[in-house]
Amino acid sequence: MELVRPVKIYEASWKKAVAEFRKDSKSIKLWEVLGDPDDLDKCISAAENHSQGKELPLEWVPYDLYWLVDGGEIVGVASVRHRLNDFLLREGGHTGYEIIPSKRGAGYGSKILELSLAKAKDLGLRRVLVSSFEDNIASRKIIEKNGGVLENKIKTEEGITRRYWIDLSKLKM
Repeated sequence: MELVRPVKIYEASWKKAVAEFRKDSKSIKLWEVLGDPDDLDKCISAAENHSQGKELPLEWVPYDLYWLVDGGEIVGVASVRHRLNDFLLREGGHTGYEIIPSKRGAGYGSKILELSLAKAKDLGLRRVLVSSFEDNIASRKIIEKNGGVLENKIKTEEGITRRYWIDLSKLKM
């Protein structure tokens, strides 16, 4: 299992993943951050540009987008942000991740966060902010399993958000 940047060799798997995400009303739509997910070439180009801080939408920060691949199939999507802006400090955090609906509950969430934290450490980050909605118990458990320490809960437009900090120096990577 590994995190890979979007590449053409996974196109068939990407199409399957997108189809599954579209059917899921609870999807957070992380898979759409690069634009039209049906145009993989443009998504790959956008991922490269956004990682370098180029052609970012207003109010966005540079980030790296990854696919969690297991056995040649995409099972999840992760974003690792290089820094925080005011919005991300309040509501988002350094990383976000989403597992394909049919693969949820199989340990992929914990693995994608673990691997995302390693990528954050490679960027030189020492502490990482990760957030979760109050009612997302699975996400809360994943964050806590990966060393998340609850700082606070805040009210946002979408509900109550739990904000966790993870000290990367305390993790074995």
